[in-house]
Amino acid sequence: MESLKQENTDLKRSLRLLTTKVEQNEQLLRSFFDMEIRLFSCSNLAELLDLILVEFKDHFQLSAVNLMLLDPENAARDLLESYTPPQPEHSLRFVDNQQLLKSLFPTQTLRVGELSPPLKSIAFPRTPYILSSALLPLIRHNCLIGSLHLGSNDPDRYSDHFDYDYINHLASVIAVCIENCINQQNMKRLSIIDMLTKVYNRRAFDQEIIKELSRASRHDRPLSCLFIDLDYFKLVNDNFGHQIGDKVLRAIGLLLRQNLRKTDFVARYGGEEFAILLPNCDSHKAMQISDQLRNKIAHMVIHNSDNTPFRISASIGVTHCTSASFTFDDLNAQAHALLKAADEAVYQAKEKGRNRVEYRALPNMKPELFSAFDTRDTSLSPVSIND
Repeated sequence: MESLKQENTDLKRSLRLLTTKVEQNEQLLRSFFDMEIRLFSCSNLAELLDLILVEFKDHFQLSAVNLMLLDPENAARDLLESYTPPQPEHSLRFVDNQQLLKSLFPTQTLRVGELSPPLKSIAFPRTPYILSSALLPLIRHNCLIGSLHLGSNDPDRYSDHFDYDYINHLASVIAVCIENCINQQNMKRLSIIDMLTKVYNRRAFDQEIIKELSRASRHDRPLSCLFIDLDYFKLVNDNFGHQIGDKVLRAIGLLLRQNLRKTDFVARYGGEEFAILLPNCDSHKAMQISDQLRNKIAHMVIHNSDNTPFRISASIGVTHCTSASFTFDDLNAQAHALLKAADEAVYQAKEKGRNRVEYRALPNMKPELFSAFDTRDTSLSPVSIND
């Protein structure tokens, strides 16, 4: 009778343990399912990386989460120009070939447990407190595209004595999400980026100016618009060929990107014309910025196919508006007026001798007095480009 009672007690204890284990597993699976939904809902690569590198760490109570991505053509890095990976800085790493990835996954299978010092230095550089880990191969179309490293300071957190099917499934989901984000963003990028100069195209500019006018109206802030037209650009193509002309346009695009704020919007509006939006920038500041750009363009040295240096100049038209100056309920009409004024200012700069900045007020605004900047100096040009 006593043995039967003991057996019954043991059975109840085992049942409670099994019930607790089942509840824990269900909770873990729900946690992974919720995270899976969030992964698929990410709309861009930066958002996805923040979810993986930041929220995974807290959500799964990990000591470190590192990610390595194969990116031989900079497809991912080009989408992350303004993205700052979380600390420590080595949590995100890009590789140009599969050599390092294959050293982690010679059989393309999950690795769990304590890592050897050489592998730990690859998976968790400068993180010596990792005592157990799960290294997840990210595979698409039977090709290693990356590696996700989950690290813990608990030596029993990951062990090769257990199966981790749910982690393998998570790795497959992450690989799909990374590929989808890169492909979708690159498709969108191709539709709004001028591939020659790497600045935005006219279609993107026409959409952005409406957004910026709306913001300027809501927040009662000024918006300035610049038109840049390269002087005598046709002669560059005629004298040096279209390849050198393309080289000039690429150089101008790079110069503009490097010398403006992240909030400014630069687009190739057509041919040798560039358009720039300067949010929260009044007319005086816009004129200063325009002359700085004009001066940098005038001093930029370019080489033709014979390695002979030459320079080019630009005429810049400036206008601006404030919410108080809006005369149209229709933002499209307001955008048209702003662009027309900037375009007229460019023609004015051309008529006054080129290589200068001119301001044109909107029709409903009081004309402002500006001294146009004129630094025509033919001695700047190793190769003179004249009319």
